[in-house]
Amino acid sequence: MLTYNLSKRGKTPIYEYLYKCIRDDILMGRIKAGDKLPSKRSFAKHLGVSVITVENAYTQLLIEGYVSSVEKSGFYVTSLERSGKAKGPVPKGLIEEEFEYSYFSDLRSNRLQRLNFPFSTWARLMRYTISSYDDALLKTVPYNGIYELREALCTYLHNNKGMNVEPYQIFIGSGTEYLYSRLIQLFGTDTRWAIANIGNQKIANIYDMYNAKWSFVDTDNMGPLVESLIRHRSNVVHISPANNFPIGNVMQVKRRQELLAWAEASSERYILEDDYDSEFRYRGAPIEPVYAMDTAGRVIYLNTFSKTLIPSLRISYMVLPPELVERYQKKLSFYSGTVSSIEQYTLAHFIRDGYYERHINHMRNYFRTIRESLIGAIMDSELGRISTIIEPSAGTHFLLKIDTKKKDRRLTEDIRKMDIEVAALSEYLLTRSRDTHTLVINYCGIHRDRIDETADRLAEAVLK
Repeated sequence: MLTYNLSKRGKTPIYEYLYKCIRDDILMGRIKAGDKLPSKRSFAKHLGVSVITVENAYTQLLIEGYVSSVEKSGFYVTSLERSGKAKGPVPKGLIEEEFEYSYFSDLRSNRLQRLNFPFSTWARLMRYTISSYDDALLKTVPYNGIYELREALCTYLHNNKGMNVEPYQIFIGSGTEYLYSRLIQLFGTDTRWAIANIGNQKIANIYDMYNAKWSFVDTDNMGPLVESLIRHRSNVVHISPANNFPIGNVMQVKRRQELLAWAEASSERYILEDDYDSEFRYRGAPIEPVYAMDTAGRVIYLNTFSKTLIPSLRISYMVLPPELVERYQKKLSFYSGTVSSIEQYTLAHFIRDGYYERHINHMRNYFRTIRESLIGAIMDSELGRISTIIEPSAGTHFLLKIDTKKKDRRLTEDIRKMDIEVAALSEYLLTRSRDTHTLVINYCGIHRDRIDETADRLAEAVLK
């Protein structure tokens, strides 16, 4: 029901003020063409005014053509050419935009095409959930997630990653950002967090929002250096051992053992393992998580379904060592669950019934094909003679090193002029700024029929 604060009308007659309020909403598009206005009697009762007041307002709208009257039905908003603008300047960044593919090819974002999500299977399992769990769906979602999903994840982690986990150790959250925020609260303000000096700035932004103490630590091609952790007096270190984005290399066992020894040396030290993009490996056996090597309970494991299913699902999970589980229950169990029970039950069946594993296998084959086709197209183009592909064996990206004198910013700007979004490796160097002449090519959202044209446009942008 439309609601207006009539006390703001000043000395304006009520019917005239009401007419202006509705007119402005129509002009601004808040009330859309074809919408039916409330009945005069119910609207009058809702606003606490007389029916004649509402009738006079509607009559004025009718006379001026904002609405039309349908006999025995009511008043409907007519279709207008809207020229109204918001009063005052609209703050930059708050203008509503349709979130859609805005580039011919997006080689930067983690976007999936519609054909890559099993909508029919998901819809069927969701219908089953609604019909089978009707009473359970009416209950408050547990703070750590639905038991059935946590149990399904235990089986999946054991069978596919060699991790021995109990359901009580798993916590479900609406995205890894949410889980990071809970961990910050769990550890408290005295904890010092360590982030590798190459990677994604988002984690640092989250820590800043919560006034957490953190620092960038030095790395080599195997990951964070223990001596740098000690120098910064770090308590918790972030690692992505299966796919160190954006370099894409795998952390060797020697560095894993060094980090585990560092964590075991103090009861206040932990390793935060983000198993980012690890499901998509194209060569060799799956990489064992550091969590599976941990015998002292010093590793926190995080993963998400945003990359393997769809980003909008917003379901992530973390596995806590038993000691931290107890601390979490005492300190943070008052929080309600943040993922709907319908989605959690649906995902539990999707995993338990084998659909998730089959989907991963399908996507791995699909991405391998796209990867090989794009690399082949680039190397067959004019760009191939001045480029080197640095191809990690995991993830949905590769590095394209180009023999060019163009600075990275100029390079990416020229490519965007060809309607292709892309990032340079230098954008992920968080503590130093230098030109790398290397592009990070994320291919998970590229259309198969645009691969050749994308390679040609890249070549034209780089060589001109």
